[in-house]
Amino acid sequence: MYELTAAELRALAGDANMGNALSPALDLFESRNGFLAARDIDLKRVSFSTSFGRGFDYYTGFVFELTDPARTGDPLVAGGRYDGLLARLGASEPIAAVGFAVWIERLAAYGASS
Repeated sequence: MYELTAAELRALAGDANMGNALSPALDLFESRNGFLAARDIDLKRVSFSTSFGRGFDYYTGFVFELTDPARTGDPLVAGGRYDGLLARLGASEPIAAVGFAVWIERLAAYGASS
């Protein structure tokens, strides 16, 4: 798999005359990477996929899934932002929200075999 750095993504966007349009998304990408690195998370072990989706249309931004590809590849933890969900359920305006699910039985099995 070919991996691009944020700087390479910015250059690619600039070459395609999309630098201004993609700059906010790349800023968020770099910010998230900075927060992960500040928590001593090895970014070389983290993969980002532009084709990844949680399969639910209520997500409105960043989505994530933590898996162990050396095992089943099934998610251990998954979630994301869903700022528009409560408005869709009747709230008078969008409410910022983030959530996640944890598969406790998978984590327990993972911990028992580690």
